[in-house]
Amino acid sequence: MGGNDRLIYRDLSTNPGTAGTPPSPPRNRLSDESSPYLLQHADNPIAWYPWGDEAFEAARREDKPIFLSIGYSSCHWCHVMERECFSDPEVADLMNDVCVAVKVDREERPDLDGLFMDICHIQNGNGGWPLNLFLTPEGRPFFAATWLPKRTTGRMPGLTDILPRVKWLWSMQREDVIRGADSLAETLAAHLKFVSGGRVGAASARSALNELQGLFDPQWGGFGFAPKFPAAPRLLFLLEQARSAINSTQERETLLGMADLTLRRMWRGGIHDHLGGGFARYATDEQWLVPHFEKMLADQALLLLTAALAHEIRPDPFYRTLAEDIVGCVQRDFTAPESCFRTSLDADSEEGEGRYYLWTEEEVLRLLPEGDRGLFCAAYAVLPGGNFGHEMTGMRTGQNILYEASTVTELSRRYGIRATEAEDRLARDRAILLEARSRRTPPAVDDKVLMDWNGLMIGALARASSAFGQTEWRLSAERAALFLQKALPDPRGSWRRRYRGGEAGIPALPGDYAALLWGVMELHRAAAAAGARKKQLRDWLRYAESLTGKLMEEFWDPEDGGLFLSSSDDPNIFLRRKTASDDAAPSANALAAMGLAELSSALGERSYMERAREIVACFARAAALRPLDHLSLITASGMLRPVRAAEAESETDEGREPPAEAAEAQSEEAPVSAAEPREDEGTPRSHPERSRRDRAAARSERRLSRTRRSGLRDR
Repeated sequence: MGGNDRLIYRDLSTNPGTAGTPPSPPRNRLSDESSPYLLQHADNPIAWYPWGDEAFEAARREDKPIFLSIGYSSCHWCHVMERECFSDPEVADLMNDVCVAVKVDREERPDLDGLFMDICHIQNGNGGWPLNLFLTPEGRPFFAATWLPKRTTGRMPGLTDILPRVKWLWSMQREDVIRGADSLAETLAAHLKFVSGGRVGAASARSALNELQGLFDPQWGGFGFAPKFPAAPRLLFLLEQARSAINSTQERETLLGMADLTLRRMWRGGIHDHLGGGFARYATDEQWLVPHFEKMLADQALLLLTAALAHEIRPDPFYRTLAEDIVGCVQRDFTAPESCFRTSLDADSEEGEGRYYLWTEEEVLRLLPEGDRGLFCAAYAVLPGGNFGHEMTGMRTGQNILYEASTVTELSRRYGIRATEAEDRLARDRAILLEARSRRTPPAVDDKVLMDWNGLMIGALARASSAFGQTEWRLSAERAALFLQKALPDPRGSWRRRYRGGEAGIPALPGDYAALLWGVMELHRAAAAAGARKKQLRDWLRYAESLTGKLMEEFWDPEDGGLFLSSSDDPNIFLRRKTASDDAAPSANALAAMGLAELSSALGERSYMERAREIVACFARAAALRPLDHLSLITASGMLRPVRAAEAESETDEGREPPAEAAEAQSEEAPVSAAEPREDEGTPRSHPERSRRDRAAARSERRLSRTRRSGLRDR
């Protein structure tokens, strides 16, 4: 935060102000929306607007700042703030008087979420959801926070205190507010501005590996301390690097071991749903025991991909079990009637946060056969007083989260039975409890279909189908891809990123096109390996080309290369971001580079490979400065293979077939490798301008990247 920003924050904490007499609140406009998250707020007494011109016109007409709140439907702390603040008449009266209130579903608008989350990181050094900001009527933020209580508690300011102070600032110190907002926007713009050019070399990959090894937890797996996230891009990077470490058996085993330990510890922990399969979003502790209970489609897709890649490198029955577990969860809980995939399962149910997944000892003993009770309780740490503590207080609740406290081998020795018998009895017991759980009130399902997350699941299912010999998984991916191809394009040929209730809406973003492009190319690879007919292979390539055309047409930066992360059509976005940093999923630019490289290899079309090279070159300097944030881009750089001359001369019209050798090679193609050893081809390191830029970029980025590495959580 600059000096003006500090002044503004200090004023927010000390200037009393008055709210005045609120007018009668206008209509809450969220009831007209399709997003389950926005609909959760449709009955609030706050006069919510969705993001759009109407809200900004109202702010300018009424001369009010904008209160922007961003969250998602399965976010526990979003529910808490909705109950404590947004449903409260006192807060609503203040909100309607002081500002124009805007609600955004982060899953519908990741471009807005990413932009304003960067602001929150710059101001506060951390981020999470719900994300709450005050903006000028021109859309520039001047205050950012995450979850806020109704009333001030300790050092945590409450909305009933913040809102009157914002009104006082807006009326009495507006120039300071505007200067602070401008300064904050300039800080972010400076952070995002970089010099493109060069290549991603072995030095970036090595730096990233060194950082990952430094963060790795050798006891419990994962990276860093609590909270712990699956961090799939990190696991995938380790596996890709292990695949490429052909000259060092020791390093290969080290990297495989880090990924393997993490997957096995997660499997045993409470973050894994031992009854219904799949994984929660993150664990609140370092041992993976206490989950934040929501389940996200993207997490399931990326962990399925991780299991497939690990099995390709070193086959192991555990990876098959892991993959089958995830796919079973996806088939039961995430698959829509249209054969595509829903977004998420809520953390909360009517009984409270996580109650759907928790058990008292009494419940377990009552449901299980008498001879299995001791075995099951020992296996899954079921205790008389419960093993589950409240997230905020740590106090025991009398409830148990199931996690694997003892292995089958340990149980067989303890109870004097064969391991196979222990496995069979535990499997029977899990089925009994799953059936009993199905009679509880289930968590809400966010049933919207997102183009990008479906692309990730399509690609993961395709890759896993080949790795584990599961034809039905590939067919499931194909059905989803074909449905999206039918449902999401508009009459102009552009795609919509969301489908719900029979309607598609919200213009697709680069992450949508890139993820689905990557997924379709994985489908093409899997279909070729399965001996698909030439027409089917050609159809998948045409599908990929159509996605590529729209992606480049709408988001390519013709000056510096790379993809912008938002459309140029939204006048209310104050800054058009362009980054290749991963978050919970690979970045849009990295996925685009991967998909383009695969498409080029399949078609023998040089232009696609050149465009992939341009993307990697655009962010090469950023990857060198912050390699841990650009793991997927580093992986993509290893896919930049030369296009063979014979292939480069082949026709590119839509009607031709791919080269026979390209189609045949899909089953034999070498897996994606890590980055080749290359030197930076940008400004020489000795050049004074480069040195100055490096220092300045490092300073401006340090604050923003520091907290990203530990992940984000919904609070």
